[in-house]
Amino acid sequence: MEIVASVKNLKKSFKNTEVFRDFSIEIEKGKITAIFGPNGSGKSTLLNILSGITKSDGGSFSIKDFNKFKSSYIFQNYRESLLPWRTNFENVALPLEIQKKSKEEIKQKVEEIQKIFGFKFDWNKYPYELSGGQQQILAFMRALITNPSILFIDEPFSALDYENNLLLREHLQKYYLAFKPTILLITHNIEEAVHLAEEIVIFSKKPTVIIETIDNPLPYPRTVQSLKVEEFHKVKDRVLSVFQKAANL
Repeated sequence: MEIVASVKNLKKSFKNTEVFRDFSIEIEKGKITAIFGPNGSGKSTLLNILSGITKSDGGSFSIKDFNKFKSSYIFQNYRESLLPWRTNFENVALPLEIQKKSKEEIKQKVEEIQKIFGFKFDWNKYPYELSGGQQQILAFMRALITNPSILFIDEPFSALDYENNLLLREHLQKYYLAFKPTILLITHNIEEAVHLAEEIVIFSKKPTVIIETIDNPLPYPRTVQSLKVEEFHKVKDRVLSVFQKAANL
């Protein structure tokens, strides 16, 4: 087992609210790890600290061989992360432009990511001309265009209808199986967690501790049919039972 991200004795408070007090966690390389827990338990805060968006108040954290050009963050508010003055193509290409890649390489990378998603955009149009589901797919493509070795995802499916939710989960799995990045996924949906993750970490209420880490043995790829099998429901029931304890339900 190789650890790619390590957090030790983390401390973080917002005004008079203590979120983390000597909190520790390790994230294994090449796995999809889902973090699940009550509202306000610091799930997004942890991602923001690891990605450098938010500063901690104490403790330490590290990401092995961290490279800012090989990490990506898919935000919950995907509409706000897309740039309305740039075309759909220019939005997807932005991370490569920042790295000063050639026009030929950018075009090739966009074509590659489009094949993985199996979705064709009118690249000359703008994000505001797309549906919510299409905007989210665009945000996913932009995050994955650099082939990140570590991917932070914060509730990426919450605004989607169920059909697009399932489709995007399928696309994410295709990408994962092709490139095997480390993925740290925040979700409020037990089905999403069990459908996607190899490991599900359940947080308590704040100040946050890890109640339990649940291994998910379901093989990839996990299709819609996987949602119906007995093993899926066993893992889902286990997550729910631990969550009830975490949330004092």
